[in-house]
Amino acid sequence: MSEGESVDYAEKLEGLTEQLRATTEERQNLELEVKDIERVLSEIESLPDGEAVYHMVGNILIKRDRESVKKELEEKKENDNLMIQTLKQREDALAGEITKLRREMVLKSQAFRVTGSS
Repeated sequence: MSEGESVDYAEKLEGLTEQLRATTEERQNLELEVKDIERVLSEIESLPDGEAVYHMVGNILIKRDRESVKKELEEKKENDNLMIQTLKQREDALAGEITKLRREMVLKSQAFRVTGSS
């Protein structure tokens, strides 16, 4: 394996690893958001009928219909869960690419040692 090839592999590996890290971080943040939504939904469910629900908009609280807030949160949770699944698939694909690239690097390195030492 030539020096140029090893640099290309290293750069590619570094780029894929960074993409994987960023994707994992985004997925974890969404998972935390889903947990927070579930907690809020649980709190809303435990409120007595007719109890006021307020929604933060910017720096103010606005009184809202409990069912509309609940529906909005459930939709947000569903969208987040879909995005989490997409990000998991992306993580798996990136991990597969990283594994394949590492395997190629090892094989090229071994082939270079065998042909370079004769």
